[in-house]
Amino acid sequence: MKHMIILSALAVCYVSLPVASPIVAAAQATVDEPAAAVAESAKEATSDAEENDAAAKSTATDEPAKKETEKAEAKSAAKAEPKEEKKKDEKAKRKTAKVEAKPMKVVVTLRGTFAAETMTPVALRPEAWSQYEIVEIVEHGTEVHEGEALVKFDAEKIDREIADLELDLHQSELAIRKAEQELPRMEKSLDMAATDAAQNDQNARDDYERYFKIDRPMILKSIEYSLKSAQFQLDYQQDELDQLEKMYEADDLTEETEEIVLKRSRTNVEFAKFNLEQTKQYCDELLQVRLPRFDVEIKEAVDKASLALARAKTALAVDLVRARYDLEEKKQTRAKSLERLAKLMTDRGLMELKSPADGIVYYGECDDDGNWSDVARLIAKLKPHYSVSPDTVVMTVVARRPLEVLAEVGEDKRADISVGEPAKIVPPLENAAWLPAKLASVSSVPVAKGKFAADFDLTGSELPDWIVPGMSCKVKVVTYDQESALTVPKKAVQTDKLDEEQKYVWLVDSKNTKAKPVRRNVKLGKTSGEDVEVLSGLEKGDVVSLEDESKKDDDAAKK
Repeated sequence: MKHMIILSALAVCYVSLPVASPIVAAAQATVDEPAAAVAESAKEATSDAEENDAAAKSTATDEPAKKETEKAEAKSAAKAEPKEEKKKDEKAKRKTAKVEAKPMKVVVTLRGTFAAETMTPVALRPEAWSQYEIVEIVEHGTEVHEGEALVKFDAEKIDREIADLELDLHQSELAIRKAEQELPRMEKSLDMAATDAAQNDQNARDDYERYFKIDRPMILKSIEYSLKSAQFQLDYQQDELDQLEKMYEADDLTEETEEIVLKRSRTNVEFAKFNLEQTKQYCDELLQVRLPRFDVEIKEAVDKASLALARAKTALAVDLVRARYDLEEKKQTRAKSLERLAKLMTDRGLMELKSPADGIVYYGECDDDGNWSDVARLIAKLKPHYSVSPDTVVMTVVARRPLEVLAEVGEDKRADISVGEPAKIVPPLENAAWLPAKLASVSSVPVAKGKFAADFDLTGSELPDWIVPGMSCKVKVVTYDQESALTVPKKAVQTDKLDEEQKYVWLVDSKNTKAKPVRRNVKLGKTSGEDVEVLSGLEKGDVVSLEDESKKDDDAAKK
């Protein structure tokens, strides 16, 4: 009895294993497998179950003497069972999909930004002044009206600059007036100086010529005769003295008279000697010192007169022109000062910037994509006592409505979208109503690397009040909508190794599971999610493999 129970338990286990395996294999098959293959698997499973039940009943009623025979049959059946199950598992491992005709919609999602259609920049663009220190400024996000003061700058320095410049202009005007009056006088004075220099030069040359031709020879002759005259006077006085002495020695005159005459004559002789000595010294000095010096002086006088004439001619030719240039320079400097004064007066009006329109104040300038990337920095910078750089947009007055959406389209999606296509705008608030829009324009050339600018029109959309310019959003554009498109999973599509442009699938015979899959070239269309559209090469209901069968064949050949 104990042996019978054990044999019955073994029989039940033997029956259960082959029945469960085909049922599980049938359950694991995809919903796209052919119905015939599923029915065939179920039929085989039922037949195997009936055979196993019969074997179990026979085993339960056999005599104990047949125990060894039953064990041998059980082992043989156990060895045969894995082979049959392996074949069925191989069939079940092939994943397939059926070619279906179903709706296909391709939606391109873009990152967008709400932007105001009307934005008026408030720029600081002075012509000459560069120092703009903030005294008062409205805060970022303030609602303003046209004509309202936005920024006030410190005007003390520019007022002082204007006052100094006006004083310089008055002084330059007087200097120019004086120069204009002095110019004719200078011209006449230079002309007279040139004439005098020419006359002096001619006189010097005449004096030089007269001196060496007439005066110098006469001086030498005068020296000679002066010496002769002095010598003659001495000789004359000496002879007279000698005669008197002889005469007075011979006559009977009184001694007193004699002494007087002789004394007078001796004195004249002494004077004549001194005169001769003095004349000799004077003539010697004249010949050795004064006359050579005078020769040099008269020559230098000629040279000096010639230089003076050259200077006078240069002054007449250059100084007068330079004076005219100086006058013109003063006029140009004054003109530039007048121009700068006019610019400063204009810049003085920029000391208070007023709102050009009604709207909201945004610090900085809106980017091409609708974002305000510089706002955080400007909020920290645009405060009293801080300075604003010239030639910058300080702030922008933004109109609340109407709004548009600005986005950037990648170059890989540029060909899929066109002007006029409908779109949906998804606001950043969760569960907010989507807003209808229309693609108004797309840039013809990239605005950044691989990016094109797109503008979406929101005309007709009722925008909530909480949506303001600068808020982000998502833009969904339907670029393809087909009600009935033949599709297969992307995993079923393979690429030819020799021709990457050629795509193909492995077509499976749904009626003959043992048949080898056949390669079928296909032409593909749009892609949506995990599905790809098949334009040609397949028909509705075809079954394709989701695996690369050629790779499986290569792996089998290697083994």
